[in-house]
Amino acid sequence: MARTALALLVLLFAAAPARAAEASGADEAALRQLNDDYVKAFLACDTTRFKALLADDFAGVLADGRVIDKAEFLREAQVKPDAADLRLHGVTIHAYGDSAMVMAAVTYRRADGTPVRTRYTTLYVRRDSGWAVAWVQWTRVSAQ
Repeated sequence: MARTALALLVLLFAAAPARAAEASGADEAALRQLNDDYVKAFLACDTTRFKALLADDFAGVLADGRVIDKAEFLREAQVKPDAADLRLHGVTIHAYGDSAMVMAAVTYRRADGTPVRTRYTTLYVRRDSGWAVAWVQWTRVSAQ
């Protein structure tokens, strides 16, 4: 599955313009809204919303290195996250034709007060029905 997802990424970016362009107009607004919906769905364990957001061929890498598909993502999304005061920092959106990357840093606190910092990159692809999440990767950021 990881090999298929990587091949998808390579094909998408090979077919796209060589330079990223800031997403503009309606695409930027739609992608920002989808990013917000994704975060809200995560906090609310809203698997119904995730079913609509994720492409059928979705794949992702969790912060612990596990590669997951859509079915596993939906199982994981049912578990209430141990994340209080979650905040996004530096959300950026870059369009590549019919694909786009949304990136941000995230901070939150666990129930025991432990601070957590991560970064994520989400690959959206334009489909007939609109944008869908094809790939996401989370990376833990160590304390500095």
